[in-house]
Amino acid sequence: MCTSKYVLILVSVLLTACGSVSDPEDVWPTPTLEAPAASEGFQMALDYTVQPGEEVWICNVFPIPTDGPAPVYSVEFEQSPGMHHMTISSTGLTPPPVEYGLRDCQGLYDELMDSVVSVFGSQGTSHDVMNLPYGVAATLPSNIDIIHEMHFVNVTDQPVEIFSRVNAYTMDPADVQEGIWGGQVRDEFITLPPAQTTTEWSRCVFNRDVEVLFLASHTHGLGEEFTVAHFDGMTTSPVFYVNDDLHTPKIVQYEEPMVIPAGEGFEWTCTWNNVNEHEINYGVTSADEMCNLAIVHTPFDVTAQCEVIETSDGVLWSP
Repeated sequence: MCTSKYVLILVSVLLTACGSVSDPEDVWPTPTLEAPAASEGFQMALDYTVQPGEEVWICNVFPIPTDGPAPVYSVEFEQSPGMHHMTISSTGLTPPPVEYGLRDCQGLYDELMDSVVSVFGSQGTSHDVMNLPYGVAATLPSNIDIIHEMHFVNVTDQPVEIFSRVNAYTMDPADVQEGIWGGQVRDEFITLPPAQTTTEWSRCVFNRDVEVLFLASHTHGLGEEFTVAHFDGMTTSPVFYVNDDLHTPKIVQYEEPMVIPAGEGFEWTCTWNNVNEHEINYGVTSADEMCNLAIVHTPFDVTAQCEVIETSDGVLWSP
């Protein structure tokens, strides 16, 4: 969900997978992930029918299903194969009033403007579990509204029933020792000439000391490689993160947090191969492109961010 400004829990990252299924009636799965007991957490579920050849970007808005603040320490998700992306977001702490139920995402985000806070984003697999370190939790307020979002392109000649299930497992608030924060840094000035391979890089540095727990990458279908290297404010170290399969973008969780002092950060680089006969630019649809690096860290500090200070094309992005 590229209109969001921040990440509140685990990761905010969009998928690049636009899968293909030859015969949905034979191979298309149905959800199997059961909801946790009320004492252990809660489930968020979304189902939708996508017609042949249709691209849908659908959102469901509802109040968070908890009686009080929810300290989430683990998330398990299950979703249809080929999902372009799935996200869980909040409409914000002081959003304008919005109608509950299924909505077109573009219209919803236009209505909410910049109040949306991204909460969780799935990755390229159909099922996964993410755990925070012991004593660390993302505490969701009890009075927020949730946006459950799916983006899917049905490349088959039959209707497809898509689904998303997200289980949030909670802990005793008394056991929470630390919170998390994070966000995306992006390149929103992308120019990909037709029939050409293009590489662009950006560098960001943190405005405070952080310990990075997760990194994740995101481009769309023309992306051929995404790399990340440490940047000390002056020089770049060798690449330590590489993703060259953009149909399976990866979230990397560091068992030993990556300590990044203030003034240091990352250089991330995207390489695309534009096979089209026209120029491609930045945008939110599957026909556009992106170059996003998602970072999740401790401590919880809403002012912490990796500030973009240099790019290959000289255009700096700011949230």
